Amino acid sequence: MTRQTQLRWSQVKVGLLIVTALTTLAVMIMNLEEGMGLFRNLTRFRATVPHTQGLKVGGPVRMNGVDVGNVRQIAIAQDQPMVEIIFTVQKSVAMHIREDASVRIRPMGLLGDKFLEILPGTPSKPPLAPGSLLVGVADTDLTGIASGATATIDRLDLALQDLQHILVALSAGKGTVSKLLSDPSLYNQSQRVLQNLEVASDKSIAVLNKIERGEGTVGRLVSDTELYNRANQAVRELTELAAKLNNQDGTLVKLSDPALYKRLETLTKRSEQLLSKVENGEGTVGKLITRDELYVRADKLLTQMEEFLADVKKNPTKYFKFSVF
Repeated sequence: MTRQTQLRWSQVKVGLLIVTALTTLAVMIMNLEEGMGLFRNLTRFRATVPHTQGLKVGGPVRMNGVDVGNVRQIAIAQDQPMVEIIFTVQKSVAMHIREDASVRIRPMGLLGDKFLEILPGTPSKPPLAPGSLLVGVADTDLTGIASGATATIDRLDLALQDLQHILVALSAGKGTVSKLLSDPSLYNQSQRVLQNLEVASDKSIAVLNKIERGEGTVGRLVSDTELYNRANQAVRELTELAAKLNNQDGTLVKLSDPALYKRLETLTKRSEQLLSKVENGEGTVGKLITRDELYVRADKLLTQMEEFLADVKKNPTKYFKFSVF
């Protein structure tokens, strides 16, 4: 074999070696992008979420905190305004994804990177078929929290400005609160009120001491046992009186007799009838009350009697004769 032929053959071997190495490297890179070893069997699934929250193609897919696959494609769904995510997982893991499984986009840390988490679902449910659609949501990350907190920060800033105005007004001595803080006369009044309260407290303590010693009316009421005995005796007498009143032969029980009630009702009706007759001028009593003739005659008789007595006093000899012999 000539030297030129040997050189060409060595170049071909080097070329084949380089091609084989590049092919192997490409396969390794493709498999490493999916986060798994070489030549592993993969199962593809689809998921829909309202927002990707920064999830990228090639991002990890995790289940129970373990990397089980990668995100392969992210696009807007054709039949609805949602984001469709195509991802693959290891075939050995796909059997644990159940029919009620779901996905969630979650942050990996403070740097903002995201991963797709699989919630496998209920173990009693049957496994999910490859290529099936899972519904998911996106957790709120720090960016969403910061944007949502903008309005709250603005309101807090306004509140701080109002508080600053109030503090300035207080420092200037304006308003009731500032006077409460800066007016010395209020402090003096408070001191006098406290002194009056102390005096009232001392007097109250003195009164309580007198009551404890049995002085005064209240003290006797508290400490005198005789009053208690008398009250106890009165309660016993009232109890005995109530027992007597509740006796079947007592007066109150007899007063509750229906026959007595009927008699009282009959007497009341007869009294009403009699009063009606008197008001109508019937009978002697009625005439005495309603007619004026008797009053006029009686007045006339009394007048005549008064005139007669006056005449007798004035002219006794006219009616009486006196002789000595």
